[in-house]
Amino acid sequence: MIYSALRSEVLELRPDLDIGLLDKAYAFAEKAHKGQKRYSGEPYIIHPVEVAHILLTLNPDVAAMQAALLHDVTEDTSVKLAEIEKNFGTEVAGLVKGMEKLAVVKLRTEDPQEEKWRKMFLAMARDIRIVFIKLADRLHNMRTLHHVPLQKQQRIARETLGVHAAIASHLGIYQIKSELEDLCFQYLYPEDHKELSGKLASYRERSEGCMAFATSQLEQLLVREGMEEIQVQGRMKHLWSIYQKLQKKDVRNLEAIYDLFAVRVILPDNFDGDKEDYAHLYSVLGLLHGEYLPLQDRFKDYIAAPKANGYRSLHSTMLGLGGDLYDEPTEVQIRTRSMHKEAEIGIASHWSYKLGKKGKGKTHVKLQQGLQRALQKVHALLERGPDLEPCVREWVERFQYLATEDRKQVEKLLLENGFKETDLDAIRKSRGQQVLSLQPNIDEQLAWLRGLAAPSPQPEINLYPDRIFVLTPNKKVIELQTGSNPIDFAYAVHTEVGNKMVNAKVNGRIVPFDYELQNGEVVEIVTRSNARPNRYWSSLAKTSSARGKIKNWFNKQDKEGNTAAGREMVNKELQALGKAPLDDKLSLFKNYGGKSRKLPEREQLLENVGLGNVSPFQLVKTLFPNETAQEKKSGEIVIPTEYMEEVLVTGEENLPVVLSACCKPRPPCLIVGYVTRDQFIRIHKKNCRELADLDEARFVSSHWKTKV
Repeated sequence: MIYSALRSEVLELRPDLDIGLLDKAYAFAEKAHKGQKRYSGEPYIIHPVEVAHILLTLNPDVAAMQAALLHDVTEDTSVKLAEIEKNFGTEVAGLVKGMEKLAVVKLRTEDPQEEKWRKMFLAMARDIRIVFIKLADRLHNMRTLHHVPLQKQQRIARETLGVHAAIASHLGIYQIKSELEDLCFQYLYPEDHKELSGKLASYRERSEGCMAFATSQLEQLLVREGMEEIQVQGRMKHLWSIYQKLQKKDVRNLEAIYDLFAVRVILPDNFDGDKEDYAHLYSVLGLLHGEYLPLQDRFKDYIAAPKANGYRSLHSTMLGLGGDLYDEPTEVQIRTRSMHKEAEIGIASHWSYKLGKKGKGKTHVKLQQGLQRALQKVHALLERGPDLEPCVREWVERFQYLATEDRKQVEKLLLENGFKETDLDAIRKSRGQQVLSLQPNIDEQLAWLRGLAAPSPQPEINLYPDRIFVLTPNKKVIELQTGSNPIDFAYAVHTEVGNKMVNAKVNGRIVPFDYELQNGEVVEIVTRSNARPNRYWSSLAKTSSARGKIKNWFNKQDKEGNTAAGREMVNKELQALGKAPLDDKLSLFKNYGGKSRKLPEREQLLENVGLGNVSPFQLVKTLFPNETAQEKKSGEIVIPTEYMEEVLVTGEENLPVVLSACCKPRPPCLIVGYVTRDQFIRIHKKNCRELADLDEARFVSSHWKTKV
């Protein structure tokens, strides 16, 4: 019976959907879930049908409706994804697989990482339809949460408020956002919910009477002024919103909140050619301000400056709408029918373009992709130079109103900032197909533009194209840049995890260190106490943070090795002069060069010797300018320093080194090592010309070993 009701509604509201395909998906899901029960004791099939029913309000296509009916089949039954693909095609299977991936989003406690969870949710669901199905799924689960064991209720409600309701708000889907928030309120703060519901019940009868009076007053005024095809509606503010206002004002009395309800004036859509015309909205606003008293600082123009999620409307709070019935201020919202639809279902309202209900036709996919790339470049340019926004915005949004010379100046500016002629051409051509707009947050604009008029139903969303979100084994979210690998992940978790890493596992499988991580994967780093980084890692790491930490580790090791090598060379020179070797405090350098030096400065002198920046002979000569090498008993002169053709790299022996053929280094010239991709260290003279073309991050300090 429940599917029969859904079927009838689809036939009435969306006759464009192929009902036969929905029947097929329902029959498959009913068979797969046969015998399964929900916590309520009802047949499980009720849940996917209700999810599809909720989804129907979000302008779905037939593939999304099929996926809604099938979304739990692979997770809760023995049916495999391959069987879904065989019976329903790649597109539906992809949506079901996307729902499987989103199942990882579970908050176990009040999590300070909620924002990262939200980002990961959106990043993993590249097809916007997956997000809509998941929100519908969560809404039905929240409606039936009272059947779930008590110990689970709060966790699910907290997760829903922190992730799902927040995402619904982010996408402007207020009808789902508001219901989710009120349901979460009921489970997270049951006492406050009960108290506020009781108080509101005593206010509701009066508020509904006031609301009916205000809507009647406005309707009569607008009809008298000759307005046609208008709708005037009242709506009560939802519970969670009232509760938050009470908390913000730190009061418990509802009388402190005068806007328990608002009145909406919904006008027809007007178009001037392809461009939306808002003049009639502002005319109505002026009419109301002439009749009633607007409150200062209570006017908001979300048409001139839409919210980040695309919400558009005029808001004004006025006195006098209540007549003799009430004297509190009343908020009036003025919008078009399209704006009202956007306010209810947000980004989902733009599917109507793809369904062919608006616009002049379908944009060619290549043109759409070109427009996407061009607008992304515009976004990046405005991020770098916000002072360019006025002229660039005019060119994008009001091209037809600009003088020819002004157009050419803007286009010249764009070309000078890295744009190609093809980018400009994509924007020019797209104006003939759709109205272009640079919203305050262009990411949201691009999110629905991608699927606005695509020839195939593949609307994608990627609000974080440069970021990925992966998980530790204990489900902590780690945010990385796109293209990151286990090396980047390890150093993002903790520096010592990176330094001690020996291998990495992704979803339980060992992967190479250059494996490119994907959204939602669980990454485990295996460490060993005596492990150490490899210099080659710095050429694999994608994040500057990981490369910096690897470099710092080796710099520290290099410092110790170079200081030890410098001590060895200086002691050799001192021995030649018959002097005692250096002590632990390097007291000999206490006043080196006529300057008082602390221990770190004395160690720096030795490090410079080890690096080859300072000659050990010259350093000792500065200390003892009038002394020369002593004779041994045999009568031989002790040569100050002799070198072997063995190389010490960062103070260590027996590393795989090769002398470079380009500069043919020989002792005692100053040298430097370079870590090659085959893990050898190639030794060059420090003044070798080939060094200029090499990666600086892979240089290692090296010097010739001295004879004992």
